[in-house]
Amino acid sequence: ERAYTRASVEAMSITLAIHAGLTAANISQFHREGFLVVDHIFTDEDIQAFADDITDLIDVRAQTLLNKGDLSDLHTKEPFESRLAKITAEDESIYWAINGGQLATQGIFNLLTTPALLDVTESLVGPEIIASSVYRLRPKLPGHWHGIVPWHQDSGYFEPYCDTSLILTVWIPLVDATVERGCLEVLPQAHLGNVLTHHPAGDDENEYKGYLRINEADLPTKASKPIPVPVQRGSALLLTNRTPHRSTENTSDVVRWSMDFRFQSADLPTNYRAPSGWINTALPSEAPAACYPPEADFLVRSRLRPQDVVRERTVFQKIRDSHGELGMTDRWGAGHSVASYHRT
Repeated sequence: ERAYTRASVEAMSITLAIHAGLTAANISQFHREGFLVVDHIFTDEDIQAFADDITDLIDVRAQTLLNKGDLSDLHTKEPFESRLAKITAEDESIYWAINGGQLATQGIFNLLTTPALLDVTESLVGPEIIASSVYRLRPKLPGHWHGIVPWHQDSGYFEPYCDTSLILTVWIPLVDATVERGCLEVLPQAHLGNVLTHHPAGDDENEYKGYLRINEADLPTKASKPIPVPVQRGSALLLTNRTPHRSTENTSDVVRWSMDFRFQSADLPTNYRAPSGWINTALPSEAPAACYPPEADFLVRSRLRPQDVVRERTVFQKIRDSHGELGMTDRWGAGHSVASYHRT
């Protein structure tokens, strides 16, 4: 049984030059363990541009609350790392308005299409890269019940057809994600098995009913023990879609801001409708419309069809807005469906 320490986890971090992609050793490690921490994918300017987007949105909404008398102070003297917690202590509406996948700002689009991130992604999924609108902004507030995410595999939310293919999760903290702040925990090597049984979460009042959960008794006993994976601002945690992971309570006084993206090969089912009219005719008839139908896909890198790559945020926004409301496959027979979000 392998013993992991914080030092050994940090040793897995790979410092990359911009546009370098992953080495063969990095790729082998990712496929062996089911996760990899990659340092310095993003510059401070990349992260700050998105943080400024969020701040601008909070400014507008906080002013509205102040004008209505629902907020006593704009808390503008508070830093980005703590301001939302101060506001939410008085009124939770801003938290719920920006949490999840509602937003499609320029900062989000810039992060999704950062060349260094796409280089790393190409190392794992190939040169024809589809990004999904199934991304989530997660401001994990100190002590807030909604920030606790139970054990799950991302494949638990996806079409079963895509279980054996790689859909890459890229988890990006906007502040240093420490153990105290509720960084992700992973179960190394458990991705080598099947997709585990998932159940709707929300059995108790402190568990969000929109999540799926793997019960502790169903976690594989032959896998390595769970480990926390701290990640510094500007770095990213890569996960396979079959890697069990969770996040625990934020016990600090800092909001643990993070963003998670998903990428896949264009060879997999995708709902992106290319302007050139290209369709993947190699897919069998039983293939679903997409690996995650509720959210829109878009092409972010291609050598074969560069004319179909989405290069502007306005096009990205239009694709999201025109996608409509589509349900998720109820693969667990529990009526679990995707919440409807108003996108801003």
